[in-house]
Amino acid sequence: MPPKWRDLADALAAKIRSGEYAPGDHLPKIEELVLAGKGSKTTVHSAYKALEAEGLVTSSRGHGTVVRERGTLATAADREERSKLTGSSWRAGERSDSHMAGIVSAPEDVAEALGISAGEPVLRRSRTYRDEHTGAVISHSTSWIPANLAEELPELLMGKRLSGGTSIDLITRHTGRPVARRYSAMWSRITTPADAATLEIPEDTRAAVTVLTVRVVDTSGMTIEYGVDVGGPGRRWTKEEVIQ
Repeated sequence: MPPKWRDLADALAAKIRSGEYAPGDHLPKIEELVLAGKGSKTTVHSAYKALEAEGLVTSSRGHGTVVRERGTLATAADREERSKLTGSSWRAGERSDSHMAGIVSAPEDVAEALGISAGEPVLRRSRTYRDEHTGAVISHSTSWIPANLAEELPELLMGKRLSGGTSIDLITRHTGRPVARRYSAMWSRITTPADAATLEIPEDTRAAVTVLTVRVVDTSGMTIEYGVDVGGPGRRWTKEEVIQ
């Protein structure tokens, strides 16, 4: 049976990851949690120390315990540009895992974006971006690609991180047709039960998440990818630009 401080730390960490405690928020004072029956001063202090060690909060005398700023969201276009400059789509302080790929039936919104009929075969690639230090989910990213490109590029069907750039990099090198246009959109919505598994949050979480989409069109007018990123609760979008 885990010690009381571990149970308290896990409960507070869940509230931080769900967005109930957002970056910059102060956690309750130790004395407040003691009065609320959460444990002794030693128990609460140990829980806060554990959260600090996990990179979720910072503590300082006179300022209390504050939730740390977490990894920010990036669009597919941002990652494509970063891949060209650095050879990696990862931002500083993040990593990706849970890479999956396979041919599925196109949902209606995906079919519309790719210019095909709903239910037609389409390649679905997905991955989870995490904070490198805490392991918390930053966003879940899905790339929808025409099935014919999967036939021509079997690497796209491998459920692992691509080497040498993003799927867009691979496709444009193969076809010789560079990207001509990107159509991007961003909006917020309330979490659904379907978000629970991919964002690793409690199924009953009701918090705002950010949805980022981009439709990538090459010089022939073909949509070569439709990307959808869903950011975890409390995440914010930032744009990274390199001035040359």
